[in-house]
Amino acid sequence: MSRATILASAALLLAVFAVFTAMFTVFAPNTQTPAQRAEDYVRNTAFEEGDLLRHMILFQRYLEKAALAADAGNPELAAFYAQKIEENAHLVVESGFVIDGQDVSAIAAEVALPRAADLVRVAEQGGDVRPALARVAVGCNACHIRSGYPLIRVDVPDGRGGLYPSQDFAPLSVRGAGASR
Repeated sequence: MSRATILASAALLLAVFAVFTAMFTVFAPNTQTPAQRAEDYVRNTAFEEGDLLRHMILFQRYLEKAALAADAGNPELAAFYAQKIEENAHLVVESGFVIDGQDVSAIAAEVALPRAADLVRVAEQGGDVRPALARVAVGCNACHIRSGYPLIRVDVPDGRGGLYPSQDFAPLSVRGAGASR
């Protein structure tokens, strides 16, 4: 083999290698560094927390509306919002939320679902929903405590008005023993 043939073969092999390297770079599976994986974890957790927050906002809003409908003497509307509370509880359980290492969906399955089902039963039977709404609020607060958010305390509106009639904004130190109702 002549020297020119060897150089030509080497150049061809180098060119083929360069083409394969370029193709691999373009079509290679996405391999992440540990830093990129950590960044994705934080981003996904933030998304989950935001999604869970939307459910919590709906719980509180439906609780307010069910109480206000009951106070207005509208049991059909109170039952409608009771059903929305139960539907939302199912969504939280089915979503599999694990936030800061706490299985919020498992807590909701234990605490929210039975109370929401009881609320729906009472509302559909035309009974006084206030005690069942109070049990739902107690469940909300128990979940907040168990998942590391005791500062958030939900109350059933009592007609006192205000922009947020279903949340107690007093500091934990002022709430005293009633904080875990």
